[in-house]
Amino acid sequence: EGREFRTVEQTSVMYGFAPEEQNGDIINDAVYERARKAEERFNITITPTVYEDYGTISSVVKQSVMSGDQVYDLVFGQMYQSGSDAQSGVFADWNDIPYVDFSKPWYVKSLNDAMVGGKLYMVESELSISYFQQTWMILYNKTKAEEISGFPDLYKAVEDGTWTLDELNRLTSDVYRDTNGDTKRDDEDFYGFAGTPGGCLVAAFLYGADGRLATVENGEVEQLITSERTIDVLEKLSKLFCSNEGTITKSDALSKTRRELFPKGVVLFEAMQVNDLLREDFGLRNMSDEFGVLPLPKYDEKQEEYYTVVDGGASVMVVPANHDNTGMVGAVVEAMSAMSYTDVIPKYIGMAVEQKGTRDEESIKIMREILDSRVIDFAYLYDGFKGWVMSLPAIIKNETAITSTIGSKMNAMDSYYNSVIEVLRSEE
Repeated sequence: EGREFRTVEQTSVMYGFAPEEQNGDIINDAVYERARKAEERFNITITPTVYEDYGTISSVVKQSVMSGDQVYDLVFGQMYQSGSDAQSGVFADWNDIPYVDFSKPWYVKSLNDAMVGGKLYMVESELSISYFQQTWMILYNKTKAEEISGFPDLYKAVEDGTWTLDELNRLTSDVYRDTNGDTKRDDEDFYGFAGTPGGCLVAAFLYGADGRLATVENGEVEQLITSERTIDVLEKLSKLFCSNEGTITKSDALSKTRRELFPKGVVLFEAMQVNDLLREDFGLRNMSDEFGVLPLPKYDEKQEEYYTVVDGGASVMVVPANHDNTGMVGAVVEAMSAMSYTDVIPKYIGMAVEQKGTRDEESIKIMREILDSRVIDFAYLYDGFKGWVMSLPAIIKNETAITSTIGSKMNAMDSYYNSVIEVLRSEE
């Protein structure tokens, strides 16, 4: 009936929910067309998206729900902030929203693992461009790899299931070169691996190796971080980030290793996000060396699938609890998610992987597989800057102290996660 559809999104996104006009950019125009098709199909008017920082989004949504106002129909809030806000009872349960079908491939396949007491307050689908953009993966310098004697075919390794954490450590440990000869490890030398050991990146490697932090069983928290497998994964990550001779790490929040080192051709492997491929300030499209896309490595060859997560700063979709027409929201989200899956995301993948006018078809195939491997669960979604995720860098800092460091934090973590469950279950 011509009703307006109002959205708010983080200012950090590269392509928003509904651009105001076409501009010749392939992705912008595909997203623009997606909105126009939804308007025509559902007889709605999609208003220009409001862009705010995640703290402002949180405040506005809370205030609007408490005051009874309906400011937005669909909110793209920051994942970890939204996980905290969900405990305030300001979001609708997606299980009560008509038309959405979480069995469809445009939703993250592990959404059920994010439910507490049967409630699902936040969802991810291909509709959220931010959730696509901030997916963790690995790039490798194909040109430099070809110069190393006996270097394996990594695409074949991925296909054969031999792309593991041990293999990454092996391939990177002996390739450091003091390129400028000044006897100092600096940005002009050549390294095997580069990464900023932040909580979300370390967690991405952990989940990639099928390690897990915590889950909820029958209303009780089960700490998985102390499992034999997770401890072993953390030890392997400690080697990679903290003691591998071929590794360079930086603590810069803007991830200097991604923005400044890999594009210069001085790193063999780099942990990256999908959006990095298109960022002008990274310059990967003009990189002189050829590069390829890889999933995060498995734990071992017995692990059946590759996995990854999306950075905790990505947008997650929520609906204000006081919304009076959730049927409209559900219909629009379902249809636009499908359109994203079939049209927008394939174009984004092709554009991202294309380099200097050439298309690496193997990387395009792997990119789609990476996106299909994204997982999400209770511990990751509800970290709220207080859970295990943000503690991981400190935990892996000293390989010999991993178990004791976890033990020193266990009481606080039990208390935090139990408080989350208690609050969320009280909303039932």
